[in-house]
Amino acid sequence: MSGFARKVSPGRRRLRWWPVVLAAVAAVPFTAGGTARAEAAVVQWTPYSGSDQFTDDGCGYPADVAATFSGRVGVRAGTGPDAGYSFFTDNFTFREVHTDRATGRWFVIRGNGQFKEVKAKPVGGKVFNVTAKVSGQGFVMEDPAGKVVLRSAGLVTQRYTAITNRDTIVDFQGVTLAGHFPGESPCSAAGSILGIDSASRLTAHPAGTTASPLGYYDYLPPGYGPGAKKPLLIFLHGYGGNGDGTPAQLPSVIGDAGIPYYIANNGWAASRPFVVLAPQHNNIASPAYPYPCDGPLPGSCLMQHQHAYGNPLPAGSPCWAPSEVRAFLDYALAHYNVDPARVYLTGLSCGGYGVWESLAQFGAGKIAAAVPIAGDGRPALGSSGCALASVPIWAFQGDADDTVNPAGSIDTITGLRTCPAPPAKELRLTVYPGVGHDSWDHAYSGSQGEDIYSWMLGYTTG
Repeated sequence: MSGFARKVSPGRRRLRWWPVVLAAVAAVPFTAGGTARAEAAVVQWTPYSGSDQFTDDGCGYPADVAATFSGRVGVRAGTGPDAGYSFFTDNFTFREVHTDRATGRWFVIRGNGQFKEVKAKPVGGKVFNVTAKVSGQGFVMEDPAGKVVLRSAGLVTQRYTAITNRDTIVDFQGVTLAGHFPGESPCSAAGSILGIDSASRLTAHPAGTTASPLGYYDYLPPGYGPGAKKPLLIFLHGYGGNGDGTPAQLPSVIGDAGIPYYIANNGWAASRPFVVLAPQHNNIASPAYPYPCDGPLPGSCLMQHQHAYGNPLPAGSPCWAPSEVRAFLDYALAHYNVDPARVYLTGLSCGGYGVWESLAQFGAGKIAAAVPIAGDGRPALGSSGCALASVPIWAFQGDADDTVNPAGSIDTITGLRTCPAPPAKELRLTVYPGVGHDSWDHAYSGSQGEDIYSWMLGYTTG
């Protein structure tokens, strides 16, 4: 899990330490039929404590986290209509020190609360379905002087499936909040403490307010103006960022994930010289283009269908189509003081697919380098072959991705590496072990040691 990142509520942060708690649940004896024995109806309280160290990269930069936690847990087995369930109550406290790896600046997250009579249903072995309600001080964020900059408190209800013998949440099914939860993003507050103010340089341009064919956001770096031309980085969002570009729907680009989220929440380093443009794709359904993708790896299924349909527009493409990316690029080159020899393209999930498809359609001579993340490139490889490698590519994916087949990156890069040179240029592949579909936080933050920004800047189309 990635600390207090926007994808989870403050209450879910403790899931990192719940194997300690759920081990006590697993210790409650059950008969083969799942009915609790009467003598297991009450289990004594068991104290626990510990420490942890991990990297939080959900805000766009790597922060090293040193955590301590403690509490006590009591478990009882259900009886009567609740036979076959375990119930546990957990009183806990935690404290985390988050240190920005780049600057050494730091802040504190702490909290306390109670999970009371949480029902955990065994579904086989050490796997449990859990509905948890936690009350208390979900988290408090403090700056180095101890000043509270953000506070949340109330009732958080979480639903998930967990494995007790390892730090794994098999399926997080959702969260609801009731109480006082701040409107400001924890990432934004943290970035302010760390001295990052990228949000002040982000501007929305809804559809129809400019000559752009799409609504979009722009980020203009320090020093941007009529002088030297800046490099251009175009970001393509995932499926969750889709919208019609209006003021009501354009913010989905920020709320989805990746670079626009980081910028909007003070997570984008001022030292990066790019003009960043993040357009919005409008997913208009059409009965002429069905997508029967209810089975496993639905993202790859969807992308393969869209490619087979020819990336139709204006309706029928749930993911990015290369023709709209090309039209937006032409607009960007005409309206921003950017260097046409330093144009870079990146995207995640549906946006990663859009990167692959765009490279196949117009990459050579237009795109200096590309970073597709968690997108399926096999359709583009199948239709374009070695021509796809005319641009330097660094692909990223998690090997536990259950939305887009990891082969979408692995097989594509492997295939391109067999191409003769020219046209093949530098091809890189990073696969994160044990990481699911959201491999972009690792890739964009550089938390695992990769620096895609310096790498991209090493290439031009000149």
